[in-house]
Amino acid sequence: MQNIKVIIGASYGDEGKGLAADFFGAEAGKKHGTINVLTNGGPQRGHTVELEDGTRHVFKHLGAAAFRGAATYMAEQFLVNPMEFCREYNELSGMGHVPETYMDPRCRFTTPWDMLVNQTLQEKRGLHNSCGFGIWETVLRYDRGYGIPVGRFLNMSREDRLSFLIRLRDSYFVKRVRELGLAETEGENVRRFLGSGSLPGSLEDLFFSASLLRRFEEDCETMRFLCPMRDEDYLRHFETVLFENAQGLLLDGNAPEEQDFTTPSTTGAGRVFQTIERVFQGADAEIVYVNRSYLTRHGDGTMENELDAAQRRLLLPGVRPDATNGENRFQGILRYGMMDVNSLADRISADYALCCGAVRNRYRSSVMITHMNEFAGIDTGLLAERFGTLYLSDGKTRSAVYKAAGTV
Repeated sequence: MQNIKVIIGASYGDEGKGLAADFFGAEAGKKHGTINVLTNGGPQRGHTVELEDGTRHVFKHLGAAAFRGAATYMAEQFLVNPMEFCREYNELSGMGHVPETYMDPRCRFTTPWDMLVNQTLQEKRGLHNSCGFGIWETVLRYDRGYGIPVGRFLNMSREDRLSFLIRLRDSYFVKRVRELGLAETEGENVRRFLGSGSLPGSLEDLFFSASLLRRFEEDCETMRFLCPMRDEDYLRHFETVLFENAQGLLLDGNAPEEQDFTTPSTTGAGRVFQTIERVFQGADAEIVYVNRSYLTRHGDGTMENELDAAQRRLLLPGVRPDATNGENRFQGILRYGMMDVNSLADRISADYALCCGAVRNRYRSSVMITHMNEFAGIDTGLLAERFGTLYLSDGKTRSAVYKAAGTV
């Protein structure tokens, strides 16, 4: 019987999911094999892992348990980005960690033009509600019928892939930039792109660049070689299965009132629960909801109990600068707030009840609170009462994670 863990962010993302994946990956060890499943979103995720020897990496397109020898599996709902995959694969390989990777052939994939449209639109609107990876643009393009599964695309000949990409660029993406008012047009042709002030070079040159097209196709070929296709049943080959969700419960794309400031995916345990029931019939699983001892949010949108700079200095004096979440032109600054522990517990309970329902006896929920060394004012006693297991962390590495006294 597999050892199954599901890692869920409990708020706005940036809660410590990388630390959780590294912790459970280290607990599992390498004896019987561990696979780290990327369940939703795409490489806009930034799951940070720091090791005791000072090694540090922000995982985006690969599972955050990779330092512990875990393989990575990109599940059907994960948005594949061949450019970002190759960048991160090479970076990890250069650190001496060559990742074992697989992907579901049904995955959708992002192109450079999804990213260019996304980034140019962000600049035009002046909003901070994106990471610049073209996530919403990719989802919209597929919803409009301009996308094929990554398995079908990568199994084409290289010439056919290039032809497909050129047709996609010149049919869908040219219409998309006109639709958004990102370009001046002359008849059916794009004459000049607008709003590209801080993008490198001319956006028009980038958009129709033969070298960009060729480089992207080369990355696709590299990914095809390094990341074999496997159906989800392949997960049964591994003793430990770590499902690593992205973002957090308060960024769920199913919340219409916040749609401009959320992610186009299900950030709770619902889809993962369906996969577990389908692939591992009758299996037990632990769903671990992760949160800092305080709140953070990157990007615009509403935020619970937000603090201004003066309030933050007064109420959260121990919080240190965040090395992963610095200010950037797509997301702005990292915002801070006080955690309402009752609200946290209620949304965890609601997500757990929604996904597990009638088979709750085979699932158990637990909570991991990180950054306790920066702020220890959260009521962990209430969380211990409501959930069977409470993990606490008072540092950056997995050795700083421990179970709270009195929890199972």
